[in-house]
Amino acid sequence: MKASKALRLLLEIRNLRTDNLSRSLSKARADAERAREEEVGASEAHDIAASRAAGNPIIDELRKDGFVSAAELHNALMRQSVLRGHEADAGVLLEQHKLARFAAQERADEAAADFYHAQKAVVRAEISLEVAYKLTTKPGFDGN
Repeated sequence: MKASKALRLLLEIRNLRTDNLSRSLSKARADAERAREEEVGASEAHDIAASRAAGNPIIDELRKDGFVSAAELHNALMRQSVLRGHEADAGVLLEQHKLARFAAQERADEAAADFYHAQKAVVRAEISLEVAYKLTTKPGFDGN
């Protein structure tokens, strides 16, 4: 009887742990999905910044008038510099989001493994409880 009570308590503890791990797994998967969506957004922002920075403003000015004043050249170079800076910033942000997604995915994988092991522990506890019950209900078994 004492053994089955201890096994029932163990089963209850393991069920609670499995429930907690299930919630952790759901949260980790949601975090991984959110990180993936943020990475997609950062990738799109990087692509936009790269396409804006890809143009050559000096050539554009030359096409318009056939000549470029020093002020126009300076403005074009400054604009190009700013666009390249935006592209670089977007690239850094994209890399940060990739790393965040990798970390979130790793946490989700670890949570899934922990949940799987907890489920196995619950099954083992259920089997042990069932065996203990069958042993205690056998004729001639005193339970101590």
